[in-house]
Amino acid sequence: MVPSSFLLAHLILCTSNSLETILSLLSAKITNVLTDGDYLQHIEYLLEFLAAWEERPAYLTPMAYQWCSAISEAAGRLGPSEPPDDQLTWGQDRHQRQLRLRPQNLATEVFHTQDVESGFSETGPGCDPVRLDDTSYRTRGNPHALTLDSYVHLLSIALDIGFRLAAPSRDQPVLHSNRTPYHEWVFETAFSSRDDEFIVDAVSAWIMDRGRAPPGSFARYFTGRMERDTPFSPRLRQMGLRAIERIHDSKLKMSELETVRLLNCLNVNVDEVEWDYGLVMVLIEVIRSPTGSENLSPHNWRLLDKLAVGVLFHRPLVSRDVEVMRMLEEAEDWEKLEVWMGIIWWFTPSDDGRGPGSTQDIEQATLNLLSRRPSALPRFKDLCDRIRASGRDALRRICDQAPAE
Repeated sequence: MVPSSFLLAHLILCTSNSLETILSLLSAKITNVLTDGDYLQHIEYLLEFLAAWEERPAYLTPMAYQWCSAISEAAGRLGPSEPPDDQLTWGQDRHQRQLRLRPQNLATEVFHTQDVESGFSETGPGCDPVRLDDTSYRTRGNPHALTLDSYVHLLSIALDIGFRLAAPSRDQPVLHSNRTPYHEWVFETAFSSRDDEFIVDAVSAWIMDRGRAPPGSFARYFTGRMERDTPFSPRLRQMGLRAIERIHDSKLKMSELETVRLLNCLNVNVDEVEWDYGLVMVLIEVIRSPTGSENLSPHNWRLLDKLAVGVLFHRPLVSRDVEVMRMLEEAEDWEKLEVWMGIIWWFTPSDDGRGPGSTQDIEQATLNLLSRRPSALPRFKDLCDRIRASGRDALRRICDQAPAE
């Protein structure tokens, strides 16, 4: 027979009237308990139950984000975190602590009822672990010891509830927290877990909170993940791309080597890109870096070429753009130079010769390119009709001159 406490919880979740209000009130109580650190064992059963809810509503995501912030703050008060034992996979480590509950159908399938019932029975008569009456007395027995390991487990469940079924998108409302999320601790914890799903949930939370960013480069976490023998899961690969696209938007700086390695590892295709402009600007910044143009894979050069067609640039030309142009020309790397000249013509060069590159320098490099690579002529003729008006006449003149050259 299904335990009455389990049926009651199921009934609450399946009630459409004021469900959001009920969950909102419950969420505030959960946050209070997580902040105080008492009775975490009781909250664990409730969070496991919510994580097993396959059709949970989208408004649980901001609630779960508040729980993650509370967990992060509480864990931060305990001291520096320690990664899981290297001798155990995260799945084994988690299983030893607590079996995750995930039924396929809550309405018809009974699962681990004795374990769940025992958990609910601890919150029976005489105790109020979530303090529905706002008192602060303790329940019977001793609460579990406050350890980072217990907070790591709760964090994995809370991230699952909020972000396992919620894929980040540009149309999604931005998450906000009245707390200070410890993104650095969350990233360190998730990426050391060896669980790609845990990692993706953490990255999703970071992406949805566009107003914040971890103090360090998130790419170094992906770099550590790339050093493992196992390839990225499909979901982690997709979320890595979403994160790369958001870097320009968040003004987060990454190291050149880490960014190039991640881009080369993801091996992105055009149809996978959600935000062309963000990824194009990241690729341009990488090429502008001291060794980025050399280390970026040919696949990513071609990706930039394809994406740039649909992107409008409103940026001034910088000195490094001209340096890359000259470097590629001297190396006679005409394929990459074709891509880069297509980018440069979108920028605004200086007509008086006092800027980082005069129009005459760019015109001569373009003419040299078309003389060595006649197959590029159609694309630059097409470009004449799409670039800024100030450069159209000059580019048309070069395209007319190129056949004679």
